[in-house]
Amino acid sequence: MPVRAWAESATLAKSAAYNSGTLNQAWEAGVQGVQVFDGAGCGWTSHKDPDKVMGSLRTVEDAAAWRISHLRCGRAFGPRPDVVAPG
Repeated sequence: MPVRAWAESATLAKSAAYNSGTLNQAWEAGVQGVQVFDGAGCGWTSHKDPDKVMGSLRTVEDAAAWRISHLRCGRAFGPRPDVVAPG
């Protein structure tokens, strides 16, 4: 495996693990919503997704389903205790 491919895989795994930890802590604290930090052109499920996410508010459950969305994804979540999930 080329070093570049290994480094990209390791970075992707670390990003997903970091986001999982953030979301788990939010869930345990009773926080229902998070704010998304990602590239300005990044979509929720891929770059081509028209649902652009930078600065958007999502439920913890939705964020857990899309902890990252593409190779070299720089997504992060900020817990928002002031956001109540619908329903």
